[in-house]
Amino acid sequence: MGETTVITSPKRASLPWRTLSKQVETLATSLLVAVSMAMVGMPTSALERAEASEAEQAQVLADGVYLYGQSPEPERMGSEYLVFEVNQGEVIGGFYMPRSSFDCFYGDVEAGQLALTVINSYEQTPHAYSVALQSDGTVASTGNGSAPVGLEGYHRLNELSDTDRQILATCKADYAQ
Repeated sequence: MGETTVITSPKRASLPWRTLSKQVETLATSLLVAVSMAMVGMPTSALERAEASEAEQAQVLADGVYLYGQSPEPERMGSEYLVFEVNQGEVIGGFYMPRSSFDCFYGDVEAGQLALTVINSYEQTPHAYSVALQSDGTVASTGNGSAPVGLEGYHRLNELSDTDRQILATCKADYAQ
């Protein structure tokens, strides 16, 4: 007669178990994903992902000065050209058409694109703009493990003119951080 019986509902009794079970399931799933990513060589930590992103950028568009044009020939009237410098994933340069004004830009090399801010030369207003990157499938490797990269809709030109150098120098002087 002196015994007290505590009756618990089945829902309350299983709630802590469900919570623990869900936590174990989440942990197991995270562990499985991490192991799977490691097995295929994908980065698992935030630091590894950041390092991999920097490595991808370096492979995509190495540091240096670039000239691209809508025409494969330099100084063709009516064609647009881009001259820019890449430095550790950051881009600065200018868009121009021969014998016309030019607009400076700055931005970053991102996965699959140049993400740019173009400054209108007349109004000095910024505009977001992106140019898609494309791999040149004709060459598998350049010796350092990276394939040549092009800009969608543009041809790579090898020699900078005095005008190209002047535009690049002006944009670097005005917009280098």
